[in-house]
Formats: sequence, C-alpha cells, structure tokens
Amino acid sequence: MDKYLSKEKITIGVAAHGNLISTKNCIQAIKNSLDGVYEVILIDDFSPEKGEIKDYFLNQKKEFKEIKVFHFSENLGYTQSVNCILSNSNSKKTIFVSNDIYINPFFLEELINISDINENIGYVRGVSNFVDNNLETHNINLKDKNHMHPNEISKEIFSKEKNNFIEEDYLVGDCFLINRKLLDKIGYFDYNNFKDYFSDLDFSTRAKALDFRCILAKGAFCYHHKNINFDYLPKNEKNKKLFKRQYTLAEDWARFKIKYNFPINLVYPGINRMNFDEIKNRVDKKDFIEKKDYSQYLI
Repeated sequence: MDKYLSKEKITIGVAAHGNLISTKNCIQAIKNSLDGVYEVILIDDFSPEKGEIKDYFLNQKKEFKEIKVFHFSENLGYTQSVNCILSNSNSKKTIFVSNDIYINPFFLEELINISDINENIGYVRGVSNFVDNNLETHNINLKDKNHMHPNEISKEIFSKEKNNFIEEDYLVGDCFLINRKLLDKIGYFDYNNFKDYFSDLDFSTRAKALDFRCILAKGAFCYHHKNINFDYLPKNEKNKKLFKRQYTLAEDWARFKIKYNFPINLVYPGINRMNFDEIKNRVDKKDFIEKKDYSQYLI
C-alpha cells in the first residue's frame, strides 16, 4: 500500500510544543501515508524554538490543499491543542497525532475501518511500540523487530490483526480518532480542569457513561519515538521540562480528584491501577464541555 486513499473527508491534526526535527518527521509521515479528501490542522503550542515551528507550519500551506495553522501565544497545553483541532475540524472523523508519533497508511486504513464497525464507536486508537501508561494492550514489544522499518512492522501487524479490536475503559490520547457524533453528545476535552494530563481519561469515562465505546484497534500500529521531545534538549532545559511535567501532572491529578470526588490525599496509583468502573460511576452525565473559540490564534 503506497498511501491510504480517503474518499470521505477526514481531518488530521498535529500539535507541537518544541522539537522541529521530530515535527518535520511527523508531517512527512502524513504526506507519505495519506491521499484523497482530507484537511490538515497544525498547532504550534508556543514552542520555545523562536518561531521555527510556526514558520515551518506556515510553509506547509504550500504543501497541503486544505490546511489551517494555529499559533498559541502562550503554552496552553495538550488539552487545548486537542480541542483546537477538534473544534476546527470540518469532518465527521478527526485524527489527532502528537509530533513524536509517525503514522503510516496501514494505520490509517485500520483506524478508520474500525471506527465504522458500530454506530456507538466514538473514540478509537491503535497500538504502538511505546505508550506511556503501562497498559499492556496498548503496547507492542518490538524486541525481535528492531531490524525492520516501522512501516514494515505496521504492515505485518495489519495483516495479522486486521478487523481485530477490543473495548477499553480508557484510551491514551497521544494518537487517536474521534467520530463527530461523540463530540455532539459529550462535548470536548475538559480544558477547564486539565492542562496536559487526565483529560483523555476524563473524556474516555464521559464517553462510556453515555454508552459510547472506546476501542483499541489491534491492527493499527503507529511508531512512537520515545522521549524524543525531552532528549533533544540540552541537559538544563530537559531537566526544567521534566520538572514542569511533574508539577503539571500533580496539579491535574489534584483537579481530577476534586472533579470525581476522590479523597484529596489519594496518591496517584498509576493508570493501570485505576478503578475505571468507580470513575465511570462518578461521571456527571450532564457534564458537556462546550466548544471554545480559537480563532484569535489562527495565522
């Protein structure tokens, strides 16, 4: 398969907060993987590279037929980057890709195929070589495949696992597809409470509380360049970013506990030890996250 040919319009969005090289590789992977009817939305979340990523994104207007570029004037974070893409999508299906993930045509075909299997499928992701959550179902061990190109790995997994999927309580939000009908029912990611963490967990549980299915497509593999958004930085800058991540994680966890009425002294147990049924039972089914206007950041 050379490229996935989209006959019905889809939107694919990429968000970056630094790392020009990885961002370029991510965009190139999209160019190598997708053809047909689609739009691209690119988010520069106030990257520290003094305009390099913003300028690169603006140059992509020459490369894609239908494209929107947004530049945040401050670091708004993961949740609002996702929402900016979802709220500006003109498609029934929107795919979000972090800038350290490289997709391929087999991934796209299977992700879109699985998203159409059932009417109540709202939120779909594939498998990867590294998903930062300790959920075994999301991760593929590449120990015996280090000699293979990621696209060859994807082709092999696709051929073995095509049409195979499992329902999950929670989907990690680094690369996923959302059907528009789900947004119409539950709204967007909760930017009022979460900057970078737990908004994907919150979104998953709100979806399931309204009887939508969160699906892991086992035949859709994308390559995740582990830790590259930290390792490219000089040591001092890397340490600052790691510290900021821990601070934001703690802050978002505190807000999660408040929203779901957990004890404030509850220590984060790790996502693989969360009681998803208990969280789902605490969901306010009227909790609809309204669309936010990001037009001021459009460039």
